[in-house]
Amino acid sequence: EPNPLDLLREEMGTDEVYVKVNAIHRLQIITTILGPDKVQSQLLPYLSTLTNEEDEVLFALAQELGNISSFLPNPSVLLPLLETLAMMDETVVREQAVKSLISISNALSDSDIINLLVPCVLKLSAAENFSSRISAVTLFGAAYPRSGNFKEKLRQKFLELSHEDTPMVRRAAVIEMGIFAKVVEKQFLISELIPDIRQLAQDEQDQVRTLCVDTMIEVARLLNKEENKLHTLPIILLVGEDKSWRVRYHFAQKFPQLAEALGKEITENSLIQTFVQLLRDIEADVKSIALHSLKSTMNLINRDKIQNLVFPTVEAISSDVSLNPKVRKNCAEVIAEMVQYVGREFASSKIAPIALVLMSDESFEVKMKMVEGLGNLASVIGSELLSPPIINQMVSLVKESPQWRLRKTVIKSCVDITRHLGEEAFIRHLQPIYMSFLTDPVNDVREAGIEELNILSTVMTPEWTVAEFLTKLEEIYHSQANCISRITILRAMGSIYVNPDQYVPIFNEAARDKVANVRLILCKVIKKLSSKIDVSQFRNLLQDLSRDADKDVKYYAQQALR
Repeated sequence: EPNPLDLLREEMGTDEVYVKVNAIHRLQIITTILGPDKVQSQLLPYLSTLTNEEDEVLFALAQELGNISSFLPNPSVLLPLLETLAMMDETVVREQAVKSLISISNALSDSDIINLLVPCVLKLSAAENFSSRISAVTLFGAAYPRSGNFKEKLRQKFLELSHEDTPMVRRAAVIEMGIFAKVVEKQFLISELIPDIRQLAQDEQDQVRTLCVDTMIEVARLLNKEENKLHTLPIILLVGEDKSWRVRYHFAQKFPQLAEALGKEITENSLIQTFVQLLRDIEADVKSIALHSLKSTMNLINRDKIQNLVFPTVEAISSDVSLNPKVRKNCAEVIAEMVQYVGREFASSKIAPIALVLMSDESFEVKMKMVEGLGNLASVIGSELLSPPIINQMVSLVKESPQWRLRKTVIKSCVDITRHLGEEAFIRHLQPIYMSFLTDPVNDVREAGIEELNILSTVMTPEWTVAEFLTKLEEIYHSQANCISRITILRAMGSIYVNPDQYVPIFNEAARDKVANVRLILCKVIKKLSSKIDVSQFRNLLQDLSRDADKDVKYYAQQALR
């Protein structure tokens, strides 16, 4: 019977890296066959000789050592080899070794933590190569909770590493700080870690200062309101006014999480002033991401603050035509969201005029984003939103815009507004705009109109469908020489359900159409309608089409007859 360890040695002797990697990935099978004693006495000593192999092999080894730990009664025997791998210069190998060490630490006894893992962390902390010290920083969170009398030493060593000269180690320490804060006793979190973060928030490296934002979110979640006011808020405000636009960008990006962690009261009373400054930032990217974050933060700000502090800044952005389209597009999104928080009167007098300005923007993306938000505005402002200037702009966009995506958005917006305002508003203001999809030259616009018809039919009465919609369809059908429009009208008829007699004029004409595709679509539409209404009166028409000269028409007519 072949020895699995001999097979492993043989495969590791090859020059092909993928063969070695595959061999390492079979360690779980080898461990099961050998048993715990032979793993410790034979397998691990052999694996320890492989530390000069290629990085791909070492990565697989670091991964599999973590996986085989569950097969061993005492996984602590894996620590020496993983410690060696955690000292490697190659980042992926080192990081995987640390992941495996953290995984194994959960299965270690308290004595193994104190006698094996803590010395491992301290040894890595004191190593000359910075990569080992980065590994050490990441292991503090796993070692600390059960480290007994070593807790103070571990805290001191962690704080020491967070201020060492190598920027990569300081960055690793800031990243780990949020995890370490969760396992450190609150008194030491306040007396030792937070003062340390305050210093790191003023670090010369902007990457370190940037990472402080994420750390402060984690720390704020661990403290109560009064503790946050006293300890974390000053640091957060300091970072929010950083000289580097990258740090301010990250602060603005993470503002929703910061506001949530600190709570509504602190956000309204202290944090929002710093955030408004970011909305006024000289860097377009900072301004843009701040607007994006504002959408998901307004629920934490009271109406008075939104109206008097936030809105004037957003209004200034909307009127600044020198800003790039991305900023103004985000501004349009904010305007559509803000309307939910400011009340009807304010929305009607202040926000609706801004919507009109952004609908007239030079950038089609800004126009499109604002048109998308009209449904939101309608839900608060009501029919007052549909003023002549707004309607005229919608008409202009749907008739004159060369951008088909914009025309499609206007069509969809008509239905969205109707969902909030009802049939009367649609008939009075929006019907001609919506109906324009029937003759649009772009298929996607026509498709959107047909899709929205399913939603529209739930709002509008059957009387409108017959008196207005079908009448309009007949009028366009008879006046259009364009077969594409005739096909669109047929497909639209397949999305409404009325008395079968109402379909007869157009269906009879379509059955005699010179264009085969029109006749084919007719067959498909009748087939679709058959699941909702009685289409037996069209049987003779379908039988005629089943003998059509075009084989596709013939096929679909036969399908509809079944």
